[in-house]
Amino acid sequence: MRAPLSWLRDFAPFEGDPKELAAALDDLGLVVEGVEVIGERLDDIVVARVTEISAIEGKDRIRRVLVDAGADPVEIVCGATNFAVDDLVPLAPVGAVLPGALPSRCARWGASPRTACCVRGASSYRR
Repeated sequence: MRAPLSWLRDFAPFEGDPKELAAALDDLGLVVEGVEVIGERLDDIVVARVTEISAIEGKDRIRRVLVDAGADPVEIVCGATNFAVDDLVPLAPVGAVLPGALPSRCARWGASPRTACCVRGASSYRR
């Protein structure tokens, strides 16, 4: 059973480290299989506005997307299709490391060296 820390704090106020709480519960005979931290290591993620979407010649499952993240426009090679121009989307800028992510190889799709890749599903907010 999963129990959010906020729920546990409603019943037993606790302000310490969640791992200390897990150890204390385990010492009491309650089995704690793990502690998951939601949003951990996502500090590099920014919100960007999609400004342009175009096809990549010879590729039917990926698109070239131009986004505005507050500085220079960023070109992205993306396989997600659940967004449109003017949507706000999460962006992991070049150099950002996501939990469990593998290095991407954008150059094989004919993208520029400064291109970020997002080839798995993405969330977007549509106005």
